[in-house]
Amino acid sequence: MLKKILVAWLLGVASLASAIPLPLPEAWHTLLAEDDQLAAGAAAEERATAMVAAHRSMLLPQIDVVASYTRLEKKVELDALALEPLHDIANTAPGQALIDLMGGEGWFVSPVSKQDVVRSSLVAMWPLYTGGKIKAAGELAALSKVEASALLAEMRRLRFTTLVATYYGAVLAENITQTLNTTSHTLAQHVNAAKKREAQGQLAKVERMSIEVAYEEARLKADQAAQKQATVINALSSMVHANQPVSPSSPLFIHPTLPPLDGLLTSLAEHPSLQVLNAKKGKAKTLAKASRGLYHPNVFMYGSYHLYDNNGYAKDISPDWFVGLGMRVPLVDRAGRRHKTAAADSAATEAAHLQSATERKLTVLLERQYSEVQQALNEYQTLEHSIALANEALHLQERAFAEGLARSLDVIDAQNALTAAQTRQQMAAAHYVIALSQLFALAGQEALFFDYLHQGEPVL
Repeated sequence: MLKKILVAWLLGVASLASAIPLPLPEAWHTLLAEDDQLAAGAAAEERATAMVAAHRSMLLPQIDVVASYTRLEKKVELDALALEPLHDIANTAPGQALIDLMGGEGWFVSPVSKQDVVRSSLVAMWPLYTGGKIKAAGELAALSKVEASALLAEMRRLRFTTLVATYYGAVLAENITQTLNTTSHTLAQHVNAAKKREAQGQLAKVERMSIEVAYEEARLKADQAAQKQATVINALSSMVHANQPVSPSSPLFIHPTLPPLDGLLTSLAEHPSLQVLNAKKGKAKTLAKASRGLYHPNVFMYGSYHLYDNNGYAKDISPDWFVGLGMRVPLVDRAGRRHKTAAADSAATEAAHLQSATERKLTVLLERQYSEVQQALNEYQTLEHSIALANEALHLQERAFAEGLARSLDVIDAQNALTAAQTRQQMAAAHYVIALSQLFALAGQEALFFDYLHQGEPVL
């Protein structure tokens, strides 16, 4: 088991050594171009845009080519003797004699339609007024586009904070690994010095063994930190779709000031969550208007033009084209118009309440995030003094140990205290940077984060 761990660690160290340096701005641009989730959101936005264009065509007339083939039971014929006044004349003796003279009753029968009828026509239908239903469909499509754009913006903010957390998680892992390696190297020097003093009879064996135990523990922690670093590097490389491991080259930073809270609160009005809810509220109002339109009549124009007709005499007596104006008035409707209108009104009210509640939640969240950034900054600055004290304490303990006035455990404790303070400061810096990215993302000010990155004090 230990051999497998050692091999994995060696492979991780080798991959880190060949990693490509990657600044955070470049990582963000790569993520914007390559991320599958953002690409899916962009496709959804394009689909919504296409639906807006599709609904515009609903205002245009619809023109179809209609062709038909009909097989009649029998030919349609017109018997003139069945019509007045020939019907009355045919029932008289002179009339019957005249009919016989002219060739019989068949002479008075005219074919009107063939038994096999083939027809084709251009048929047009143009809705002029639909009670607002077509307009509502267009408005719903436009609001769906707004919603898709807002969801894409929200996804972009989420991916930004995820990238920053992963990126600076890798930076933190690297810094902690370096700190632990430095501690391990320092304790190794103490072990060598202790062995020399033990050989000269100036140090007890138990003292030397205590330093060796501390060194082994420090080396193990450094190895574990290196393994965690390799894992985070792999996650970052996967996120930016890199073909080989990348190494973050933008350091942790500290900026002594924050923008005014009031300005950040003002920018919350453009938050994607509020835009989505505003679009939902607009949809509900539009559906309410469309539901009321179910009580209105539908007015339309229609027309037809015959292209082909093999129907003989019927074709000759039928007009080639016709146009008209029609109206359809719903009297009794099974769609539940009244209940649909009530449901749409309730949905609009629900969306309005959700929007108000979300505004309050976002305000509280932004204020809490602002406070979290300030607390992380205060912790980092406080630890500056703690590290200075820990450095001085370690220096004094090393001098006292060299003069035989202190125990090895005192040196180890002082070294561990310094390592702990340095690690805590690195973690405080990472907490500050990640919380700052979340603050600016919440306010829609991602670009301001990169300004802070370039203007801030690097934490090395």
